[in-house]
Amino acid sequence: MRFRPVTNSPKPAIRACFENGLLTEAETRFALAMVDHRNLTSHTYNEALADEIFADLPGYRQLMHAWLDALARS
Repeated sequence: MRFRPVTNSPKPAIRACFENGLLTEAETRFALAMVDHRNLTSHTYNEALADEIFADLPGYRQLMHAWLDALARS
């Protein structure tokens, strides 16, 4: 497995995990969306957006568990 020496933000770290087989393409897209949602929640107070993000939380939880399992196996 080859890792980039330094990743200074979440998106490069997610891409590095994909490149190293820790995330599938679909998981990578979902993880990148999770980062975008995180960024949106820090700068907006839109209830409809909050409801949309809240609906995705169970999927993000499942993704994080799968990702941690993949890291533990590597």
